[in-house]
Amino acid sequence: MKNFFIINLSLIFSVFIIADEVDSSDSESKGYILMSTYEMAYGGKFKDLEKNLIEETKAGVKDGYDACSLYRHVQGSQRAFYMVCSFKTMEQFAEIMNVERDYSNDRQLFASHTDHILARVTTELDGPPPFVMFAKWRPGPNLSMTGFSDRMSAFQKAFSKSFGGCNEFIHAWGPEYAGYLACGFNNWSDFAKAAAAADENVVEAISSFPVTGIVNHSDELLVRVYPE
Repeated sequence: MKNFFIINLSLIFSVFIIADEVDSSDSESKGYILMSTYEMAYGGKFKDLEKNLIEETKAGVKDGYDACSLYRHVQGSQRAFYMVCSFKTMEQFAEIMNVERDYSNDRQLFASHTDHILARVTTELDGPPPFVMFAKWRPGPNLSMTGFSDRMSAFQKAFSKSFGGCNEFIHAWGPEYAGYLACGFNNWSDFAKAAAAADENVVEAISSFPVTGIVNHSDELLVRVYPE
């Protein structure tokens, strides 16, 4: 069975929008994204879910998010859609969540669903690029949070040097503690050049540490669905 997922990210993915100045109540924050995943139900139609999720992406801004983007899986561990919605503060998120919505008559088109709030660490992309390399790293049990942060910073610099710009995120709330990168590219020729550069840059970056300290890693290649 083919599984399709949607990740509610606003720049996965504004995973790609630079946040404005944050409220004083969240002065240490660089902003957040909400990443929601929806698995395609067995026997469901891909286009039905895609159409539904595009409408959900558009509705995200009306609900109060700063921006929302939708991406579709091309290569990687799961065939999926990634929808990303960005917000600046937890107070803003609370206002969005406090709005009552009636889903009682909605038809559920997905099999499973997960939400994950990620905190921005570094923002270099100024908008949702046509394609994204979305990568995840999970730290080992003996690696300190500082040690993991140092490694993620090294990964971010290495991939940014290769792709020309990458946003870094870290787990804030949700099912999994991990670090994430979203790197943009314009076409597959650009990706081929970036991949060749990454082979050298990433090895150089991780070689500066005595051990990687990473127990799990994945890469996803995504294409933008919305905005077109």
